[in-house]
Amino acid sequence: MLPDNEREVSVSLTLALLDAMRLAGEAEPEALLGELGIDARLLERPENRISFDQQQALWQQAVQRCGSPEFGLQFARAIQPASFGLVGYMVMNCDTIDACLDVIVEYQFLAGQGGSFVRSECDGYPALEYQAVNRDDAVTAHRVVAMFASIVALGRWLAGDAYVPQQLQLCVVPGDQPATFSEYFHCPVAGGSSANRLVFSPEVLALPIPHASAELLALLTERADRVLATLALEPGVAARVAGLMASQLTQTLPAKQAIASQIGMSERTLQRRLQEEGTSYQRLLDQTRHQLALELLGNREISLATVAGQLGFAEPSAFYRAFRKWQGVTPGDYRQGLEAGRSR
Repeated sequence: MLPDNEREVSVSLTLALLDAMRLAGEAEPEALLGELGIDARLLERPENRISFDQQQALWQQAVQRCGSPEFGLQFARAIQPASFGLVGYMVMNCDTIDACLDVIVEYQFLAGQGGSFVRSECDGYPALEYQAVNRDDAVTAHRVVAMFASIVALGRWLAGDAYVPQQLQLCVVPGDQPATFSEYFHCPVAGGSSANRLVFSPEVLALPIPHASAELLALLTERADRVLATLALEPGVAARVAGLMASQLTQTLPAKQAIASQIGMSERTLQRRLQEEGTSYQRLLDQTRHQLALELLGNREISLATVAGQLGFAEPSAFYRAFRKWQGVTPGDYRQGLEAGRSR
């Protein structure tokens, strides 16, 4: 998996973030760019990219200055299909919402690397999960809402008012006000979830997209593949394995054989491919457990024993030892540090 300092974001999303700040009442958000080391000239071409660290810093300033738990919704109100660059034009030419989600998952890194969308299931219903980078950062909850709200805005733009999710499940609800977000999403919103996911009915995924062009989609897909190859952003086997692990870990401990089958290769081939990418199945499992642990510990309603169980540890003591190795402190001390930071 990419280190955070190597992740990038398309400036088309940066432009949308600046527009959202204006909608929220910030008169001249561009004035922040120089302070954050962002060259304003990069924003003149939407295909340019800035570092994820710079985008995250801009998010932190946006949330702090606008001071509203609903800022993620403002971001969605500022976006349009072009805000997702080439991916936005591709989804406009898919034949159904289901096909749109496939394109978003496969080509999402063209728009940015601040997190990963993964398709999954929830109680037998199709779902879209968002696994954010920097899960323990206070601003991440706002980014998560912004990503899901943008997906819904895009879906409504493509398929109309019939695009209504069944439920939005969030690890953390900004401002702890689910009802505020239910009004925007037109569905129940629940906090304290083990994963951030948008749940759909099969009927919504089957909604057709008017005026879609299969011929244009084929041309755009060819271009997207070339851009991915040029940018070396196409997710490798390690990224695919990590995504599957994260989507399954809180339900069952992912077995190597099962993961290998899901990505269409033998267990031996999977082991070899991961070795070629400089990692291993166990290392990816540890990294995924670590990231999910940070997210779950941010929810005070989930006990430490429950966190251990959801991460696949047979005993809480095994989780405590592993977390101390990863983070340098015990899970309890880490949670206390988070709570102290919130109370300031």
